[in-house]
Amino acid sequence: MDDHITSTLIDRAAPYVSDFDYKGNITASATKPWAKWLEATLGFRNHWYPVDASRNFKEDAPRVVTLLGEEILFIRLEGQLRAIENRCPHRGSRFSVRPLFYTKQTITCWHHTWTFNLDDGSIRCILNNPESKLCGRRGVKAYPLQEAKGVTFIFIGDIAPPPLALDVPPGFLDPDVAVCVADPYVVRSNWRLGCEGGYDPGHHFIHNWSPFPIDRGIPFSFGVVSTAKDLKETTDYEVRPDGPRGFTRHSAKAAMRFDATIPARGTEPATTITLPLAVGMSDEAKAAHEVYKIDVGLWMPCGLIVNPFPGPGCIHNEYYVPIDENSHYYFQCGWRRVNSEQERKEWEGTQGHFNWRVPVVEGFTRQDAEAREGIAKFYAEENGWQNEIIAAYDIELIMWRIFASDNCRGIQKHEHALGHFRR
Repeated sequence: MDDHITSTLIDRAAPYVSDFDYKGNITASATKPWAKWLEATLGFRNHWYPVDASRNFKEDAPRVVTLLGEEILFIRLEGQLRAIENRCPHRGSRFSVRPLFYTKQTITCWHHTWTFNLDDGSIRCILNNPESKLCGRRGVKAYPLQEAKGVTFIFIGDIAPPPLALDVPPGFLDPDVAVCVADPYVVRSNWRLGCEGGYDPGHHFIHNWSPFPIDRGIPFSFGVVSTAKDLKETTDYEVRPDGPRGFTRHSAKAAMRFDATIPARGTEPATTITLPLAVGMSDEAKAAHEVYKIDVGLWMPCGLIVNPFPGPGCIHNEYYVPIDENSHYYFQCGWRRVNSEQERKEWEGTQGHFNWRVPVVEGFTRQDAEAREGIAKFYAEENGWQNEIIAAYDIELIMWRIFASDNCRGIQKHEHALGHFRR
């Protein structure tokens, strides 16, 4: 495999990675080619994002969720889920203080009686001034929603929403794919650290403390350092005209390292370290574990897939959905292809719980969340995006930053949290 997009990204990223052994024709510049990634503190605008498992939006139970800095009120009435800006444009009263739904299609502000359509956000009427010329004008922002595979997705932006298929990893919407959905939880780090941490080739080391590999005796490596040749053979970036944009890394072709040496210094001898679960295990036995025969891919705007994981026939899928500058929702799903409605129900329920959610969500990815929170302060308070020292295996992170900057539909600005968007 040696596709044009991957080769071009290597050329563009390599000048910024001083210990990456590659000679290209492009030189580093003061303006980094991933400038939009650096701007996207609150996420990318004009994209679909998962909000929660649909089961968690109950009938007649309003909920406020903050996404990309925007405060959004969700309400399900007679089965229909709606989402609107949680702020009356009159004087800024929060609808959630006392939600009033006098009809199933409207919400009335408890403060000054302004009443809005739930589907388009326009002003239906003002109860204490029914002749007002404001009636019928734009009011609050109403958000497009889609429910698919037990997941609620919201479109945050100003353009006409593109098909959902453009913003979820390939395969998610396939008719024969059943999805087990875990409840998302908050991670106290910027969402971009989640995206990068999900596929970071140098982060394998942290999973030597994860219950799942410990329980199953699976040694996790120190990490992977790829050459330019390796990347061209294992990584495939795609821009699909009628589908998602992202990449797949074929990890089965990557070399794993389980032994390392701290060099001698002066009278101090060299020290060789073998990862605990790899002690006494042959290289063939270590490499034979199915966990290393996987494909890892990240897709716009923030969706990762690991296939297969944690075992044959299962695909792990996760999203890093921005809340604000310093936190994101960790949203995880487990997929399996099924042949019947009965198999679908079983996977969405008990089978998915024990075969995917317990080993992965409860026994593996907690270390990923811990790692993101461990570097959050550096990036939030210590100018980490400019002060980080980029190492050879980080070229894959730089390639993604450039690709995401090239392929996003816009940047979420702080002004949007203030209501400066198209209603």
